[in-house]
Amino acid sequence: MRIAILAACLALIACATPVEAQPQSALPEWWVEHVDFMSRDGGTWVAPNPANEEDSAQPDAFGMQWRAVSGGYGLVGRLYGIEAGAETTEFWTYREFWHPGERRAILQQWGSNGMYGVGETGAETIHEQLEQTFWLPDGRSWRDGHRVVEDGDTYVTHQFNIDETGNWTPNGSYTWTRQRS
Repeated sequence: MRIAILAACLALIACATPVEAQPQSALPEWWVEHVDFMSRDGGTWVAPNPANEEDSAQPDAFGMQWRAVSGGYGLVGRLYGIEAGAETTEFWTYREFWHPGERRAILQQWGSNGMYGVGETGAETIHEQLEQTFWLPDGRSWRDGHRVVEDGDTYVTHQFNIDETGNWTPNGSYTWTRQRS
């Protein structure tokens, strides 16, 4: 019995002991550049909200904040509204990470109303593409896509609806500007 308890304790200690991070070379260069780009200089981005011109209940702008975690293997982010220069409602929280076993980047997001989205990010250049499936609390789902350009202090997101046959239909875009801290 003591041996079983000792083995269990050693297993717990091994799980709690920090594992040495793999060298950065284990990460693809595009991922390292993406993490740096999104989180650099405080990781805060702002984009005007064109929907505000037609609906005053919409925020004036949107803000995003990103920070690198786990030695560059992940990003934690959030999206919130901005009214008269002040932060308002938080709409989404994000976890984007490099999956070491599957060798791909995954983005998960949660909305304050119980929505959940997950998808894969892929990039070969400063252009990225993201396909996600979203679920409502009642189980209904749909697919969205983003084509993204990361360039200097600008981050452009082109949004798309993805139908059942895989066709991408444009659904607006946002131009984000880095806010230096």
